[in-house]
Amino acid sequence: MNTSDNITLILPALRAHMGDWIYYVTFLKMRDIADRIKVAEEIHTNSSLNEFIQRRLSDRSDDIKNYLKNQSQRFFNTLVVGVYGGSPSWYEMSIGGNQFLSTEDIPSHIDGAVGILVLNGEEKLFAIDGQHRVVGIRKALTDGVNIEEEEVSAVFVSHKNDCTGLERTRRLFTTLNRYAKPVSKYDAIALDEDDIIAVVTRQLLNEVSLFDGKKISTATSKSIPRNDVRSLTTIVSLYDTMDIFLKEGTNPSWKKFKQFRPPQQKINEYYQKAVSLWILMAENIPALRYVMQGSADSIDLSDYRHKDGGNLLFRPIGLELIVTVVRDLLNFGMSLEEAIKRISRIPMELNETPWKGLLWDEVNKRMLTQATNRNVGKKLLYHALGGNLALLKTTPEKLKQEWSGLLNRNISEVNLPNYM
Repeated sequence: MNTSDNITLILPALRAHMGDWIYYVTFLKMRDIADRIKVAEEIHTNSSLNEFIQRRLSDRSDDIKNYLKNQSQRFFNTLVVGVYGGSPSWYEMSIGGNQFLSTEDIPSHIDGAVGILVLNGEEKLFAIDGQHRVVGIRKALTDGVNIEEEEVSAVFVSHKNDCTGLERTRRLFTTLNRYAKPVSKYDAIALDEDDIIAVVTRQLLNEVSLFDGKKISTATSKSIPRNDVRSLTTIVSLYDTMDIFLKEGTNPSWKKFKQFRPPQQKINEYYQKAVSLWILMAENIPALRYVMQGSADSIDLSDYRHKDGGNLLFRPIGLELIVTVVRDLLNFGMSLEEAIKRISRIPMELNETPWKGLLWDEVNKRMLTQATNRNVGKKLLYHALGGNLALLKTTPEKLKQEWSGLLNRNISEVNLPNYM
């Protein structure tokens, strides 16, 4: 890839202002972004801090490179680019009347807002917002991805290379990152067409009667109010349970896999696995069978979720726990049919052993959601259904010790349950 430093760039642009910033809105070809825009070192002159930023850039830029390589429907947000040095020139374009608008109809603030921005190549350009994208573009081009002529929108702001200018630009950098709101998990589930778990979750909502209509809460978090007597769980909770059940590979490889939409055949395969799980759960567990067979307007879940606890499956962490144990049993060779059959034998009431004091606080009437409690609950249930604790890197005695500690009881007072 040949450098384009010192080559003049002529860019169509809009000139605008906000606060005390004058900025220019334009677009750049990806080859020019890769060649001309630098990262980090112009804002942070401290070498240690610069090295730290560069290391973090490398961690995420590979994901962006792969996105550019594999996603034909790729799209980026606007880059914010600092400019100093050289002799950037702004040439206003006059706008006159035409057959649609007379000169008198054109607002005065448009005068001088449209023009041509010329960079003679001596300027220094650096990314204030979008550093990962810049490095990802550079890596993709180095790997031969054919994106040289594709265009990304950019906002140019002026920068002075002195103490005051550096402070001002760093403040803009942190402001952009502090107030940039990432896409919420709920929105990603609703809209993501690449994440296979989001795709499968939406398909379940559309096609499986267990999740039909009002049977699933549209709350934007995982938690569900205890006075909700219509919803089995939340959309976010359903996504998380499917992420546990369908996950393949290690966390890094699974995360990367979910970034790119797989072939439709693979999506169908995952969806059928998900359907099999829920159909078998409903066939074997009366509470879920009631939800599946009833209409969204007629079901009443007040017996399953209430102030005194209710059914384990009707609390998001309980549902997640059950699916986690099913996944573990499958990982170690058990069939799905047998795993669900065994799950159907366990106590489901939260105010009963083993859940009381472990996942349910009967004094304060609330779920105990700490990771330690959930981890012990998973191992207890796995062991009680015939799982080999050695495969979870523990022993029955260690598990008894953990459980008795959480219950604040002597180890001799607790016995590991058996639901075989």
